[in-house]
Amino acid sequence: MTDRNEKNRPSYTAFHVKDGADDKSYFNRVGAAFPHKDGEGHTIELDAVPVDGRIVLRTPKERLDDAKSEKPRRRERDERDR
Repeated sequence: MTDRNEKNRPSYTAFHVKDGADDKSYFNRVGAAFPHKDGEGHTIELDAVPVDGRIVLRTPKERLDDAKSEKPRRRERDERDR
């Protein structure tokens, strides 16, 4: 059972990235990329298709490390109400 779960895990998470004010980028998860059995490529499954910005693929470890290294940012009231 463990081997099957390992095979079904995505190699990358797909994010729609939009540039915001103050040189900040905002990441929204839109899908994942799964490796082919032969190891020669990936299949990307998208839950949403952005019409602007860009799609970035990140390994789960990269994103987790980035989140741990960044200082938590308190959102302003107007950002929370959007």
